[in-house]
Amino acid sequence: MTTIETRRFLLRDFEAGDAPAFAAYHADPRFVAAREAAGQEAGDPVALVELFRRWAGERPRRNHQLAVVERQTGLLVGCCGIRTADCPQGSGELGIELSADLWGRHGCALEIAEALAAFGFTTLDLDTIFGETTTHNRPAARLAAFLGAELEEQPGMHETQGPASAAKPAIWRVGRAQWQARKVAGEA
Repeated sequence: MTTIETRRFLLRDFEAGDAPAFAAYHADPRFVAAREAAGQEAGDPVALVELFRRWAGERPRRNHQLAVVERQTGLLVGCCGIRTADCPQGSGELGIELSADLWGRHGCALEIAEALAAFGFTTLDLDTIFGETTTHNRPAARLAAFLGAELEEQPGMHETQGPASAAKPAIWRVGRAQWQARKVAGEA
């Protein structure tokens, strides 16, 4: 069972009873609008929770998709994870989604990203962590910079529809050495 504690959050494996809270924030009109603007399809929240629970039972475990729970309130407020299935050996894809109520709250995504990166580089012994986004996703760019990564525009990746000014697919990537150097510089 995977459990990661941060100052404000508990990142833990999904439980069957999490489906209603997961579905609720997925149904929030702000969340729906952001998902649609990013060109993402809606998944069935109940089926997703079941999938995440199946992943938790796999041996060896390749995907750590975790519920984000506020420690103070006990409310499920997001989903995050590092997935290594279908990734090159030694690498994993980091992803974070938070309920719209947490958008803009000081450093929530950064706090979660740091905990996931530490888990990925230390516990999972990954060499590289990456994430997929778009060139217009400023929060993802800030998150990538915080982790010591840079965004790389990806021509030919799942091209987005729309005018030439539309967001283009991008990947951010950080290696263990870059992440450790950023941590050491931050502690100095």
